[in-house]
Amino acid sequence: MGSVIERHRFSRKTLALVAVFLMYLLGGIAFFYFGFQPAISAKDVHAEEAKNAETTLTIPDIGLSSPVSEVKLSGQELEVPEQIAGSYSVHTNKTLLLGHASTVFTDLKNLHEGATITYDNKDYLVSTIEIKEKSSILMKEILKEEDRDTIVLMTCSGDHISGNDYSHRLIITALRK
Repeated sequence: MGSVIERHRFSRKTLALVAVFLMYLLGGIAFFYFGFQPAISAKDVHAEEAKNAETTLTIPDIGLSSPVSEVKLSGQELEVPEQIAGSYSVHTNKTLLLGHASTVFTDLKNLHEGATITYDNKDYLVSTIEIKEKSSILMKEILKEEDRDTIVLMTCSGDHISGNDYSHRLIITALRK
């Protein structure tokens, strides 16, 4: 009996070249598909977030004027807008205003006690400015009901941890005039 030798139609070298060609072709298609998708700019994000804004926040001393949209609670996290300020309230006379230190609240660190803040067409005076370690902040304390209309502005401060997160928080309390 003789042995049977199977021959392939294409050599291994030809098959390898075809495989490499297909990888380059698929990579090129993916590059063009993802490379030519419309980019979303910060301006577009700002416009989209501003559409849902209910009021404005103005701090003339630092040149801040921002639409403010309501912040949603997702599990234990508040979903802060990327480009504008967000508001969160548990009680009618106290509002927490949140924003990123890298966007809307960039100059918040330059605010001083006694400065005027206008929020929801009401004027407030800054009464306290403090920086606290993130781990020492009790949100129940920040959100507790007050006898007087109060706003609390909060943004990141301190050392970078990861993403948009930092080790400390800048917390500014202002009381209605």
